[in-house]
Amino acid sequence: MQAHMVRAYFDRSMLYFLRKNYSNILQVWIRVLYLRKNHTNNKTDCIMNIMNYLGFKKKGAEPQNEQREEQSHKTNKFHFTDKYVREEGETRIYNLIILDESGSMMNIRMQALSGANETLQTIRTAQQECPDDHQMISFVTFDCGSSRPDVRAVVDTEKIENVGDITVDQYQPGGGTPLYDAMGLSITAMKDMVNEGDHVLVTVITDGFENSSRHYSAEMIKELVESLTAQGWVFTYIGANQDSERTASGLGISSTMDFEASAMGSRLMWDRMNSSHREYYKKVRRYKQTGETINYTDDFFAENQAANRVTPPQITDLQEGQIFVFGSNVNGLHDGGAAQYALQNFGAVYGQGRGLQGRSYAIPTVGCSIDNVAAAVDEFIRFADWHPELTFLVTRIGCGSAGYRDEDIAPLFARAYGLPNVYLPEEFWKVLTYKFR
Repeated sequence: MQAHMVRAYFDRSMLYFLRKNYSNILQVWIRVLYLRKNHTNNKTDCIMNIMNYLGFKKKGAEPQNEQREEQSHKTNKFHFTDKYVREEGETRIYNLIILDESGSMMNIRMQALSGANETLQTIRTAQQECPDDHQMISFVTFDCGSSRPDVRAVVDTEKIENVGDITVDQYQPGGGTPLYDAMGLSITAMKDMVNEGDHVLVTVITDGFENSSRHYSAEMIKELVESLTAQGWVFTYIGANQDSERTASGLGISSTMDFEASAMGSRLMWDRMNSSHREYYKKVRRYKQTGETINYTDDFFAENQAANRVTPPQITDLQEGQIFVFGSNVNGLHDGGAAQYALQNFGAVYGQGRGLQGRSYAIPTVGCSIDNVAAAVDEFIRFADWHPELTFLVTRIGCGSAGYRDEDIAPLFARAYGLPNVYLPEEFWKVLTYKFR
C-alpha cells in the first residue's frame, strides 16, 4: 500500500474514532479542567476519576462496560425496607445520613467513622430521653468504580435502638463521587417510607464535588429537595474543600456547614452537627407538645447565634439567670484569676473544684490533663443542656495558669455549638467557626 493511501486510511480512521468518541473526549477534558479549578492536586485521584469514567479497572486497561451496566441496574433498584408496623397514631423522626465514601475521604476515614458512630449515639440518647420520638435511622454511603453498588444502605431504616456502631469493614473509601445519584436515589426511597405527621432530617456529608452520577443531575436534585422542603423535610449540606453554601444552593439546600478535611476539622464538624441535631429534636418535641409553627431550618447550624453568643471580656455583674463559668483548681483552691473573682463576687465555694456553686460554675483545669478537662467540659455541656432556664457565660478557662491554648480548649466546646444558652469567648468562636476560603 502506498504512503499516501496509508495516510488517507489513517486520517479516515482517526476521523471515525473522533466522531464515535467525541463525547467521552470532551467529558474527560471537562473533568480535567473542573478538577484543576477546584484545587484537586492529588494526581492519583484525578487519574482514577477519569479512568473510572472511561470504564477501566485499576490494573491494566481491561474495560468493564458490562460491570458498569450491571452497576447501573443495581443502582436503579435502590430502595429502603419498611420493617416495622406502626402503632396507632405513631409519628416518626426519620434520620437520613448520606456520607461520602469516595477515595478522598480516606485521609479522614477514622474520624468519619468515629463521628458517624457519635451521631448514632446522639440519636440513641434522644430516643432514650423521649421514647415518643420514634427515631429511625437510614445510613447511606456512596462511591463508584468498584464491584459494589455505587449507592449503599449501610443501615436500612432501622429503629435506632436496634442499630450497633458502624465498623471499619463497613466504611472503606475509594473511587469517585456520585453525589447526585446518592441523594436522588436515597431521598426518593425515603419518600416511600414517610407518612403524614412524620419528620425527616436529611444530612449530606462530602469532601468533594459531584463527578460520577449517571441518573440524576443538579437540577433534578434541586427540584426534588424543594418539593420536599415545602412538605416540612429538613435538608442540610456539610462540605469540605468547597464553598458549601454556594454548592448547596444549587441543590435547593439552605442549611450548610463548611469543614476542614483534617483530623481536627472533621472532629469539630461532627460535634457541631450533633449539637445541631439535638436542637432539631427539641424543636420537634416542642411542636408535638404545643402545636406551634416552627421554622426547623432557621439558623440550623447556629452560625447566626454564634455571632451573638459571645462572653463579654469583662464581667462585672450578672443578670437574672446568668452563670459565670470559670476554670478551677482541681481541689477548688480559688486563690487567683477568674476563680478568685468568682469566689469574691458570684458565690464560688472554696474547696469545691467543679460544678454549680452560687451564681458560678467551676470546670477544673489546673492540675488536670487535657482528657480530664474534656470530661469536665462534657459534664458541663450536659448540665447546660438540662437547664435551658439558665444562661452560661464561659470565660477562657484553662488559658491562664493552667497553661493551655485557645486551640486546645475551644474544640472541647464544639458540642455546645448549638446550645442557645451557652456563651463562649470570642477567642473560642474563632477556633470553632470555619469557613472555606
